[in-house]
Amino acid sequence: DMVDFIKSYGEDDFINNYETYQRLVDDYGQEVVNEFMEDYDIENFEDMYQGQYESGAEFAEQICQDCGYISNNMPSWIEIDWEKTWENALSYDYTLIGEGYIFNANY
Repeated sequence: DMVDFIKSYGEDDFINNYETYQRLVDDYGQEVVNEFMEDYDIENFEDMYQGQYESGAEFAEQICQDCGYISNNMPSWIEIDWEKTWENALSYDYTLIGEGYIFNANY
């Protein structure tokens, strides 16, 4: 693992970040950590990570529920287009990486 890390990211990153990298891989998985490191600083991973979802639409629905925007009293006949909510609003503030991993893009 260490040799692969050095080949991919170099000796300086190995010296400065390998312990963090290994801990994140143990906690979240190698795939998501490697994909994150292609565009972002590994030190920001946990602050930016929002979770894994089937789609941006699923994340949109979850964040609206978590923020209290969806009432339990809402009639069942009301339909919300979660895909458009993701595309037209949330995708500017959040990034979808790999297999449904969502990160806050404004960190």
